Amino acid sequence: MKVIMLKDVKGVGQRDALKEVSDGYALNFLIAQGLAVQATPEKVAAHAQKKQLASASAAEQAKVHEAQAKKITGVTITVFARANDKGHLYEHLAVAPIAAALGAATGVHVTPEAIVLAEQIKSTGESQAEVRLGMSKAKFTVNVTKSEK
Repeated sequence: MKVIMLKDVKGVGQRDALKEVSDGYALNFLIAQGLAVQATPEKVAAHAQKKQLASASAAEQAKVHEAQAKKITGVTITVFARANDKGHLYEHLAVAPIAAALGAATGVHVTPEAIVLAEQIKSTGESQAEVRLGMSKAKFTVNVTKSEK
C-alpha cells in the first residue's frame, strides 16, 4: 500500500515522502497512529502541488535572503556597552543588541539566533561577526563603544 508520511518514522521514511509499505503495517500502525495517510490519487496530486508550491516559496525566500545578505555585507554597526577604563566589558556582549543595531542600521530584521560571533566580545573596539540568513551569509563589523552610563 502506498502512503504519504505525515511524520518522520525511523526505518520507514521522512515527512512528506511517498512510500510503499505492507498493507498490515500501513493500516495497523502508520495510519492508526496518525503517522501516515493512504495515498489516493487525489491526495497524491494535492501532495505534488503542495511540494511544488513549497519549492517555489523556498526559491523566493532564498532570493530575499540573498538580497538581505548583500545589504548587510560590509556594514559597520556601533553598539554601546558598559566597560571599565581599560576597555574591558563588565560582561560579554550578547547578540540581541547586535541584532537590534543591525536592524536599525540596515532595515533588515535579523533574529539573534542568526548572528554568529567568532568569539565572545569582551572588550571595546571592532570585532567581526557573521549573519546567516538561510543559505546566505554576510560578514559585518561590530564596533563596541563604552557607554556613558
